[in-house]
Amino acid sequence: MATLAMRVLPFALAIGASMAQAEPVPVLDDSTFRTLWQQVVPNDDELAWRRIAWLGTLAEGVVAAQTADRPILLWAMNGHPLACT
Repeated sequence: MATLAMRVLPFALAIGASMAQAEPVPVLDDSTFRTLWQQVVPNDDELAWRRIAWLGTLAEGVVAAQTADRPILLWAMNGHPLACT
């Protein structure tokens, strides 16, 4: 007895293959390379997290927070960071 996924899979593959053939193969030249490069390389806004003065341990954070009289945000979780558990 075939499951629903086994019945639908051949049709999904056929549709995907027909869609893949419909798109032309991209050409890599100077202008397309610049466009792709700008999409791949992060800009300054995307690298803003690097300017944060991250601390290596919770103990360093406690000392810095007590010195500055500021609260601490401790983010703790269990599992895969992308929730793929």
